[in-house]
Amino acid sequence: MTGSIAKMPTGIVIFDDCDDESRTLDLQLAPFGYAVTHVAAASDLIATVRETDSPFLLVRARSPEIGADRRKALTELCEEIPETAIIFLTEQGSLNARVNAIRCGATAYITAPYSAFDIVDRLESLGGLNQDQPYRVMIVDDDPQIARYHEAILHQANITTVIVPDASETLNVMTEFRPELILMDFYMPDYDGRELAAAIRQEPAYDSIPIVFLSGEGDRDVQQRVMRIGGDDFLTKPIRPDHLLGAVLLRARRFRSLRAMMLRDSLTGLLNHTATKEQVSIALAGARRRGKDLAFAMLDIDKFKGVNDTYGHPVGDQVLRSLSLLLKQRLRTTDIIGRYGGEEFVVALPETPLSNATRVLNDIREGFSEIEQPSHIGPFRVTLSCGVATFPLNDGVEALTEAADKALYGAKRNGRNQVMQAS
Repeated sequence: MTGSIAKMPTGIVIFDDCDDESRTLDLQLAPFGYAVTHVAAASDLIATVRETDSPFLLVRARSPEIGADRRKALTELCEEIPETAIIFLTEQGSLNARVNAIRCGATAYITAPYSAFDIVDRLESLGGLNQDQPYRVMIVDDDPQIARYHEAILHQANITTVIVPDASETLNVMTEFRPELILMDFYMPDYDGRELAAAIRQEPAYDSIPIVFLSGEGDRDVQQRVMRIGGDDFLTKPIRPDHLLGAVLLRARRFRSLRAMMLRDSLTGLLNHTATKEQVSIALAGARRRGKDLAFAMLDIDKFKGVNDTYGHPVGDQVLRSLSLLLKQRLRTTDIIGRYGGEEFVVALPETPLSNATRVLNDIREGFSEIEQPSHIGPFRVTLSCGVATFPLNDGVEALTEAADKALYGAKRNGRNQVMQAS
């Protein structure tokens, strides 16, 4: 955020007549950081999606049967821009209506009554708010030519790699790179793969990282013995590129999925308390090493107990989800966002000075206060308070937490619905 204070708005195209209902939807989506463009004419649909570079198309359909011109436009859109996620918004929930939408390329289907929160929640599930980062693979191989060959294959699939030619540096590189899979040559000068894998498995944090051995060893008994001490697969050289990619992608995807279940809060999808502290510690070590700023903030929803008491706990959960969605949409993928406990959230912004962080968090605070929270007794709005501290003024996770917490309670005492900097 030294160069860019916050993420640019995400574009959404809505295929409908821009009536009062759709204009209301525009206002409700705006706090989440969406820029909405409407298109009414079927002949303009593809050009509009191209111009806006929108990953999403919302189709407001009032009946199971949409016109032939709209069906044709949607079919052509699927052929020309297949990566566009098409979400139908409709009053019809019948199987016939859903199948008609699928025939028009629908990725998702939302039935009335729906709110902006329902739409944003679905967009996140489609990957729009939390785009996958490239998988990280560490290649441990003393042969630079073979290592670079395997790296080139993985790069074709947009996989981030690091090569470790000296096996003795494996644990040091893992601490910095945090791989999601290790490709390891089985026979190396100082350590063989069996010994190195066993050493890695001694660290609880690395116990579940997939290890795929690469070797010319064809003896199945040897391969099975190696697998029993910590290997996940054994690929015999020479390895076909498609076999290598298949083994890597399958295991890296599974590791990421399982790790997310362990590290994420089940309600909001954000990092849980323990994982948040761990990630902030890693970010802090990086900031210290590079001599960069790190902003750290604690956010708390104002009068949240009153929300639960008035509207019920399911609505309270919805409020928590809405803040988590807003944070994920407004902040960068490099920022750390966690649910610290209850209605309290934590944000860490690498390479961000205090002034920039305060500006971003104020924008989030204002956006959150504009979200209409639906309930059985009518929509309502909620505010949040925030305290911000920075490294190097506060050095250490505990020091940052204490300083931000004091600023947060200062904001609460000062009237709530504000961002206060740590003194």
